[in-house]
Amino acid sequence: MRDWIATPGSPRILIVDDEPAICAALVQVLRRAGFDPITAHGTPEAESLLSDSISAMLLDLRMAHMRGDVFYFLASARHPRLRRNTIFMTGDISPDGERLINQTGCSVLWKPFHNTVLVDAVRALLADRTGTQAVAR
Repeated sequence: MRDWIATPGSPRILIVDDEPAICAALVQVLRRAGFDPITAHGTPEAESLLSDSISAMLLDLRMAHMRGDVFYFLASARHPRLRRNTIFMTGDISPDGERLINQTGCSVLWKPFHNTVLVDAVRALLADRTGTQAVAR
């Protein structure tokens, strides 16, 4: 099996989920699509990884240390690009979960989701103002 390595300049995607198996699966899918994914197994680790090199963030809503929506507001205050470049992931189909995500204005992927749905959502999120999709190299 080929070990997929992101090409320099590929969009860096921060995956924040407290389930290591989910992070590992998402890394494989995004690497194969040409992105440069990095993972944080919770918000404390994610906070240390925030930087201007992050093109987008995939963020679980329900985590042990801090809810994803709370971390979203913290992260996007420090890195305003993330206000529009975040996708939530959740299995929480409750009205409360939907309300929390709606308050951010971000998209959501309802777990479980197909790999193609993930890749298409990230590409669409990173589409530039001219309508041209961000190309993972």
